[in-house]
Amino acid sequence: MGERLPQRRGLAELDENLPVEVQRCAQRLRELHARMGLPSYEVAERLSSDGMSVDKTRLSKFLNGREVPRHALAARFHQVLAEEEGTQVEPREVSLTRRLMYEAARASGAALKVREHKLADAAEAIEQERQRTAEQLTALNGELEAERQLRRQAEEELKDLSSRTEEQIAVLQAQRDAAQRRIDELQDQVAQAEALLRLQSSEAAMMSRAAAETAAELARWEQAPPQAAVLNVIAERFVEQVAQWRDQDEDQTAEAAIEHLSQTEPLTTARAIWYQFNTSRRMFDQQRMMTAIARFADPLELYRSAGMVSSGKIHSSDWTGNLLFALADHAPPATVRRFHKAARERHNTQLVAALNRQLVERQSRAARKALIKDSPALDEDLKAWRRETAKERASGIAFALLKPFVLPIFYFFNRRERRKREKQEAAAQAGEQT
Repeated sequence: MGERLPQRRGLAELDENLPVEVQRCAQRLRELHARMGLPSYEVAERLSSDGMSVDKTRLSKFLNGREVPRHALAARFHQVLAEEEGTQVEPREVSLTRRLMYEAARASGAALKVREHKLADAAEAIEQERQRTAEQLTALNGELEAERQLRRQAEEELKDLSSRTEEQIAVLQAQRDAAQRRIDELQDQVAQAEALLRLQSSEAAMMSRAAAETAAELARWEQAPPQAAVLNVIAERFVEQVAQWRDQDEDQTAEAAIEHLSQTEPLTTARAIWYQFNTSRRMFDQQRMMTAIARFADPLELYRSAGMVSSGKIHSSDWTGNLLFALADHAPPATVRRFHKAARERHNTQLVAALNRQLVERQSRAARKALIKDSPALDEDLKAWRRETAKERASGIAFALLKPFVLPIFYFFNRRERRKREKQEAAAQAGEQT
């Protein structure tokens, strides 16, 4: 065998100044990585899942101890290793890796990841308890049914006393009474087990929500886009808090929170909250949210969020229609101009026309004059749209005025043509009969 080539320093050596727990975790991950026998970029790609993005650089940080992985990555490491070795994932090995990650997170002061590990461990323990309770409940129900069957058998046999001796009757009565006592005991145990199972299910749901909230904070801390489920949790919490402020007449606090969120959070978060306001039937706060979005959001992000333009009535759940309303009513001129420019450059004629219509219908002449001052393209589009609208309106008026005169003439010529065709068809039929 040839001499083994030395690995690069970045992956071969750990910083001795790192806490011992971090070094142990990194060494564990390096051993798993070495057993995979895959290039780092492929391992990173296969580790990326469940909303967590891992690239080659981040994988390197895991292996040299500069970053502690998230809880879910322990299972992903072992899943990739099992796929390469053609084996099954060993739960004990996964547990060992998770324990090393947890200890490393505590030693390095990664408070959010420590919380994530604690919640995951607690959720797993609760789920195991819930499964044991469910199994116990199944067994109790089975035993309860068996005792009821014994009681029914004893009662059936006691119906015919003529062929029984007193001793046999006493035995049957004792069996019936013993079965009844056991049934009473089992019914009480079943009721307790059912209550315990409900509590454990509720606790599991609470843990799931806490885990989603923690994942959202971790995603924000890592500057990664949160998943849809995480966004829903954030939106529900925010809407509940705003509703509580409104109920307590703390309207200024609610307004300030809406504006602050629109200025500091990504548009994806603000949009999820806008939809949640609609789902919760809080239309006033939904409108306030859209106003804040139009005022503070990035115009290019607003354009990317716009969908198909509705030609009919704008509904409360129509994001694009309500967005155009808010842009015309509340957005700074610079935002409107940049939004229009983005739509025009991409030849989104329907969106441009819809925006122009709202600007003309909802803004004063002075506001439009200030808006088009630094945008010749917007000025040209608005003038063209107004000319087309004027033509359509003039055509409509002309038709309405001429309708009483034109329609009778049209009907006269239409009837004459119809009668002429009928005569021709009758003549043709007569010729065929002869």
